[in-house]
Amino acid sequence: MLGHVEAGFPYISDTATYAPESCIFAQFVNIIAAIMCFVIYIRYSHIKELSSLYRVPAALLKWNRWALVLGMTSTLGLSMVANFQETSVIVVHLIGAMLCFGGGTAYFWTQAICSFYLHPFGCSLKLAHIRTAISTFCSVCFVVGLSTGIFARMAFKGVNPRKWYKEDGGWGLHVISTVTEWICAIAFCLYILTFTDDFKDIRLLHPKVTCNSVQVTSLNETGDATENEEERRPDEVTPTFT
Repeated sequence: MLGHVEAGFPYISDTATYAPESCIFAQFVNIIAAIMCFVIYIRYSHIKELSSLYRVPAALLKWNRWALVLGMTSTLGLSMVANFQETSVIVVHLIGAMLCFGGGTAYFWTQAICSFYLHPFGCSLKLAHIRTAISTFCSVCFVVGLSTGIFARMAFKGVNPRKWYKEDGGWGLHVISTVTEWICAIAFCLYILTFTDDFKDIRLLHPKVTCNSVQVTSLNETGDATENEEERRPDEVTPTFT
């Protein structure tokens, strides 16, 4: 209604380029990125715990570590996409998009491989195949969306790429690129939902906080520091937390 975006087939980023929608988008995506970091770490800890309970190939631990790195990289890219709009810092925005979709797809592949290693005690074979299928689909969408987006931008003859119309050139390629981006984002959400059954058996404990006693020194009448461990009062102790 404000004329900030063309209502046909815009990129996801095109819908959050100008204020106030850019502010709302950045706020919620930052929250999502933080939650995703937590989910990725829980999945990493889950596989690590299963590897300690069962005899698993050593390669599983390596793939699990790679999954953690790629997953965190993807969430970093997601946050960059939200906070660096394409109209402000286009280079950082594009780097964030590559990290988000490219890193996210790579993370899905590592999780699919881990799923096969965890069969049959940690994952069903059906679920492993589903994750592989979604990973393949995301890979195709990523390649198609990236390539058609580049060719469409080369054919663009208009003024504002955020408002791309048929007469601007490269319309067909532009629509293919935007549609595959939206579909890929939906596939990302579906993949995360496949962790539902895995997380049902997980119990999280509160972080452990320990208090270490600290030696407290007092000054005598002459100003010298002397240790007074036996006579010190409880309120003289300053705890430290780790």
